[in-house]
Amino acid sequence: MGHDAQQEKTAGDTARRKPDRRLGDEWADWDGHLDGEPAVLDEDRRVFIGFAFLCLVVLIAALGAFFYMIYPRLEGWHEYLAQGVMATLGAFSLAVLLWFSSIAFPLLTGIRLPWRMDSVQKSMNLLIPLTIRLGRTFGISRDRMGNSFIKVSNALVRGARINTDSGPLLMLLPRCLAPQVRKQIQALGERYECLVHVVPGGELARKLIHENRPSRIIAVACERDLVSGIQDMAPIIPTYAVPNCRPEGPCKNTVVDMEKMEEAMILFSPRRRD
Repeated sequence: MGHDAQQEKTAGDTARRKPDRRLGDEWADWDGHLDGEPAVLDEDRRVFIGFAFLCLVVLIAALGAFFYMIYPRLEGWHEYLAQGVMATLGAFSLAVLLWFSSIAFPLLTGIRLPWRMDSVQKSMNLLIPLTIRLGRTFGISRDRMGNSFIKVSNALVRGARINTDSGPLLMLLPRCLAPQVRKQIQALGERYECLVHVVPGGELARKLIHENRPSRIIAVACERDLVSGIQDMAPIIPTYAVPNCRPEGPCKNTVVDMEKMEEAMILFSPRRRD
């Protein structure tokens, strides 16, 4: 390739990496192409649950392999010590798999969970990084896995008992929403007595949460921001996440399914105005 052609290619790449939008931190590596993920993601919750289970199996197998390698040394110290360690490992592995199955079954069937939502949410949050990494090795992108995880998180929220009298309903919107969509959401917010705020980043979102002390939160954003927000807030405050759609790519004129927005408000607003 000639020098001029190389310069032209470099200039084109630079232009793509400086699109006509203000990218959020989670999209700093976006190259400007619109031919990657579809504008609307709709991944089944079974994707995250399946890969999370696979993560646990891999971790247990790795732990088992480690203790298998040191078993002769443990046996050299004392035969009962080696047998005790392996028996403990087996019991622990069985308990973990049964625990996960007891969570996964209600999530897949829609049955209300018999234990506190926040404890389950914390457990799921621990598996997110490993699940995303494992998913990539099987061709599941970060955004697709995030979309599936959001469905799991929302299912946990639906099954939880929420005290709507302990604080207001707070809705957090991204700055990238198309203006007409933002107006529609604000109108819905007034109807359902919801505090609606546009936040440019996580720091301001945390400040608003601290100031308003909501009893529940509806968050609209891309999957990347929502997963991060759920990890921070969902174990503390019930958080229902609504992913946006990106017809023009990330961080510009995004839209949202208004039916899902109203569904979230109905879930969190028992005293709604008709």
